[in-house]
Amino acid sequence: MKFWRAALPNLSMALNVALLIVIYLDRRNPMMGFLVGAPFLVLAVSACVCSIVTAIIVYADWRNRGVRRENRDFSDPKA
Repeated sequence: MKFWRAALPNLSMALNVALLIVIYLDRRNPMMGFLVGAPFLVLAVSACVCSIVTAIIVYADWRNRGVRRENRDFSDPKA
């Protein structure tokens, strides 16, 4: 799990940048047909899935950090 928390944001950013580049290139030259076919669909779906999973992991970590902060005993000087 530690590996995915480190690798997933980087993978998500790389896929989203690749998606932006493909869309930009297709807008510059529509005759190339970058947005048509299975490779674009695989790139788009994988970018979406990675982004959603990254957001879920970040949100879950944020929620857990908040719960740990609320449950901390403030009478303990080590806390």
